[in-house]
Amino acid sequence: MFFSAYFRALSAGKKIALAALFAALSVVVNVFSVDVGTSNKIAFTYTVCFFAGYLMGGLPAFLVAFLGDALGYLINPQGVYWLFGATLGVYAFIMGAAMNAPFGKGRGAPYWKAAIAFVTGYLLVTVLLNSVVNYWYARIFFWNGVEKKVFWVYVGGRIAFQSVVFAVNAAVSMALLPVAVKLSVPKNKRKRPLGERRQAS
Repeated sequence: MFFSAYFRALSAGKKIALAALFAALSVVVNVFSVDVGTSNKIAFTYTVCFFAGYLMGGLPAFLVAFLGDALGYLINPQGVYWLFGATLGVYAFIMGAAMNAPFGKGRGAPYWKAAIAFVTGYLLVTVLLNSVVNYWYARIFFWNGVEKKVFWVYVGGRIAFQSVVFAVNAAVSMALLPVAVKLSVPKNKRKRPLGERRQAS
């Protein structure tokens, strides 16, 4: 859960390289995200977090997501930096914990684990944590401390848009998941082509 089997099997140098790769991807998607008003954003940060969690585990994914968000803000500062890096890190940790949970075998396991991860991440992070952070962000920095909208009314308006963004990220993640599944299998356990197996025998 904290570290994937794939990540643990890598050498120290490859671990650093993989973490640096995901950190760089996180920075890129953060820099090129599009803000829509004060409460919504179009970005593929969830997709990067999903694969960081799957291939590295919950703890490295949390750090990558948090650092990627912070560095992305430093490169392309917009508004006031708030707690979004922390909530994104929580999402990455959920992805890593769910995808590397010590149960579930077989070819279908990564896919139903992904479904569980997406539902949990959507409810806990997109609906709850990000809504709370965005609400107080808007209240402090845009509404001058005045409660211009009741929280649940605010959430209802925000979630309609963010659900679409989340669904797109989830769809992209599921489409690319077979590639990550194949990558995470050790080379000595991958199935060789039939011709190679006949030669070996």
